[in-house]
Amino acid sequence: LKKKYNEFNKELKQSGAGKMYAELQEDPTMKLLIDTKLEKFPWWPELHGWWCTNPAFNYAFSTADTGQD
Repeated sequence: LKKKYNEFNKELKQSGAGKMYAELQEDPTMKLLIDTKLEKFPWWPELHGWWCTNPAFNYAFSTADTGQD
């Protein structure tokens, strides 16, 4: 599951991988991308609710502050 989840997130890029599902559904481009991908991986919204901010599961999400060295 983790592998498929991260493959899905690669399509969302850095900006989408750390957002909640409801937030992503507000953006028409992201909504279309997610809806087409859900056909092959329908468990993503539930997993994303648990894993979106956990770097052990979501490799695309980064908690690093870009202003730090």
